[in-house]
Amino acid sequence: IINIRNGGIAIYGAIIFGLIAVLIYNKVKKSSSLSMLDALAPAVMLGQIIGRWGNFINAEAYGWSSGVEELPWRMELDNVIVDGQRLGTAAVHPTFFYESLWNLIGLAIIVFIVYRKKKFNGQVFFAYLGWYGLGRAYIETLRADSLYIVGELKFSVFVGIVCVIAAIVGEILL
Repeated sequence: IINIRNGGIAIYGAIIFGLIAVLIYNKVKKSSSLSMLDALAPAVMLGQIIGRWGNFINAEAYGWSSGVEELPWRMELDNVIVDGQRLGTAAVHPTFFYESLWNLIGLAIIVFIVYRKKKFNGQVFFAYLGWYGLGRAYIETLRADSLYIVGELKFSVFVGIVCVIAAIVGEILL
């Protein structure tokens, strides 16, 4: 948090602390947290869509896999590092773009379908949580700069899966 030029801020931390702030605010004001989360979810998605382009500007958060050099939409970057090994100039997946596009599609679905057919407070928020978690869990498998929990399990894949499960449980319970 203190040195944001060397890490410090990640989307999960922002979402968790934003969620805590919403819960505290609504507890104090005695209003519906789920209703507010429904209202905020599309704005958060829009922020994520725009924010991922910062990864492009900084030439970070790219992906790598065998065969990437054959993809017509690949990016060529200098100083590519994969699992701690410097590859130099290499073709990479534009994972920032994948996630930005994934969230744009999700935003359209949420705004034009889910929000209009909303049956209960929290439905939009849980749709966002599930959509984002599903996309992030997959896209993270391509990333070259991931934090690992145990063995080959990437932290963001794990959190993405937890988000999908939480969204399903939230939809069922509400």
